[in-house]
Amino acid sequence: MSAVPEIDEALLLTETEEQWAHAREVFDRLRHRSLDKAAPLTEEQSLLFTLAELVAKVAHNAADVRPPFDHDSGWRIGPVAYRLSASADDPQLQGRLTQALGGWPEDV
Repeated sequence: MSAVPEIDEALLLTETEEQWAHAREVFDRLRHRSLDKAAPLTEEQSLLFTLAELVAKVAHNAADVRPPFDHDSGWRIGPVAYRLSASADDPQLQGRLTQALGGWPEDV
């Protein structure tokens, strides 16, 4: 798990389909934290929150809860994960993202 409760919540959301109905609340907490001017995010944290928000959107849409988020949220996960991996100074995170993406774009 991460050191950020909102990100942990997004990770837990993805574990079981039964949790997906709560994705709107998870998204709202992620967005509230990412926009908090009193505790601004670093560039890497901002990408991580954007990725978690996209995952919450996809889970929400997959749960068929109304109203839906943008239909193209899932398509934006790969590019954001790629940018996060490229900017991160964390080999473990880079490896996990590369594995999740199925390799780097030039490898696919």
